[in-house]
Amino acid sequence: MTNAQGQIVGTLNHLIEVGKDGELSCTTGAREVHNPEIRAILTGTAESCRASVMELQALVTSLGAEPRDRGSMGGTLHRGWMEVLHVIAPHNDDAVLQLCERDEETAKREYQSALTRDMPPEIRAVVQRQYEGIQWHHDRIHAMRGMQIH
Repeated sequence: MTNAQGQIVGTLNHLIEVGKDGELSCTTGAREVHNPEIRAILTGTAESCRASVMELQALVTSLGAEPRDRGSMGGTLHRGWMEVLHVIAPHNDDAVLQLCERDEETAKREYQSALTRDMPPEIRAVVQRQYEGIQWHHDRIHAMRGMQIH
């Protein structure tokens, strides 16, 4: 593997961690919220993250490398905090949304950073499409915060 391929693999593996963090955060959030519409949005976001991770893992494999298969330590700590928050304030769907939105903001920043790196056009197209999906999910979660949904 060339140095350039190694850098691409490193970038993609980092995005896999980010995606796993988003998936697990939204899955945890969906378990913690009471509003069924918010639960559906978080579940859909988690499914989107899962699909993105699988696509990135396939790209890493196609480059002859081993893809990551878990999130980051920071993501694990963040999900633990979500569960503690649920015990402290069990009916605060807005707080759960805020934590999920924070994860989506982190993902946006990491994808923006990845898009500044040199990569083949076909890989850049995947990363760009996934970034646009993250933006959409972030905006949707943000719009739900503070709203009374019936």
